[in-house]
Amino acid sequence: MNVNTARLLSRRKFGALLGATAATAALSSCASRSDSPKHVSYWTTITDPTTMKAWNQMKAGFERENPGYHVDILPKPTLGTGDATDLITAVRGHSGPDCYLIDRYTTAQYAGMGLLEDLQSYVDAEDHMQDKYLNFAWNEASYNGRAFGVPLDTDSRGLFYNKTEVAKAGLDMSAFDRANGPMTIEQAVDFGLKMTKKNAKGNYTQVGFIPWAGQGFWATWCLMYHAAFFDNKTCQLDLTSPAMEAAYRLFKTWDQKLDYSKVDAFTATYQPPGSPPQQGTFYTGRVSMSVDGNFALSGLRQYAPKLDWGVTYLPVVNKGDKPFTWSGGFAMVMPKGPANAEGGWKFIKYVTGPAGQKIYSKVTSHLPTYKSLLHDKKVIAGQEFFAEILKYSTSRPPLPVNAQLQSALDTATQSIQISGVSPEVALQRAQAQMAPNMKQYCPFELPANSSFA
Repeated sequence: MNVNTARLLSRRKFGALLGATAATAALSSCASRSDSPKHVSYWTTITDPTTMKAWNQMKAGFERENPGYHVDILPKPTLGTGDATDLITAVRGHSGPDCYLIDRYTTAQYAGMGLLEDLQSYVDAEDHMQDKYLNFAWNEASYNGRAFGVPLDTDSRGLFYNKTEVAKAGLDMSAFDRANGPMTIEQAVDFGLKMTKKNAKGNYTQVGFIPWAGQGFWATWCLMYHAAFFDNKTCQLDLTSPAMEAAYRLFKTWDQKLDYSKVDAFTATYQPPGSPPQQGTFYTGRVSMSVDGNFALSGLRQYAPKLDWGVTYLPVVNKGDKPFTWSGGFAMVMPKGPANAEGGWKFIKYVTGPAGQKIYSKVTSHLPTYKSLLHDKKVIAGQEFFAEILKYSTSRPPLPVNAQLQSALDTATQSIQISGVSPEVALQRAQAQMAPNMKQYCPFELPANSSFA
């Protein structure tokens, strides 16, 4: 998401945007709501065929268990993380759905903007509901200690590697053996360099490891260094901490070792924008190691069925450090002013409960957040490693400025790689940019275990 979109979503402009969109919302109100207590309207932001198949199966299951109820599913794709334009329009025009699928990372932001119903009273009426879900996922769907969403699915990340290329380079295979614990980030980068090849002109034809590519963006390395991102005592973002600076210095080190511009040229040659998925550089053997998640498994099966690959823990700072990973996912929320709050909560409970998550996990190959399902071999089939490492997982902190923060930290990364700005200056700029955005939400506190801090 670009900076302009992030600013559009800021709390200060929320009121003006609501007023400007009221007329549009009124036009769609009849299509979105019903006075029937057994009619539930649901908007999904993920609309690919596989996910829609899962939603149709969950709808059928819900309607079987709740005779007389009918769920209307309306696909509502967004422009990116933090894009709340359609939801703002609907809430202001009293035409929103009874429930909505949200990127869990943005729950606190939407709640802070006043777009979501507080679900804590519904949760309190259930039997120890929170205890049945992965703790980090539950916390990510909260705002200031109260539930504003219920987590649906999750993921985890590891280091994928090409066994053939590792063997050809004569690397120590024991370093990739999970029984020996994670390798260090320095070791992973050095292994990558040994699998890197150039042509006579000095251009890359193969890059062993591009540590900043894909899921190797700032979140992974900041969490590896146990960065907190926020200080509860001062209610301020903490983007210039030693942990943040150590993580961002990696980008400078990697540029010195690999040359960002040459890697960029390599990627543009072998996996240009718009290229078909089967041209992915890991699939074709052009890249030998890649930071990715369980969501990559279906692509490997479909586009690289003959590739001899393995997956191990993400790299760590020091040898002997315990494994770590981090997780994202989605949550079910209730937008402000639902026509049928009771029906919406019923549907939320079903799809995020064991019956719904079992369907969703099997169809989409996502991991459940309902803890008991993580012991169901049929639900996690093929994803056992990624389910097992959830015990080491955390999430990005659930801040009410997360969309803007993502944009600011992306910009900091690019300024180091493209413009040669020092990591310290890049983070100072991000801190200065984000401080006023966060200040307007204070007092605010993160859950104690929402990060490594």
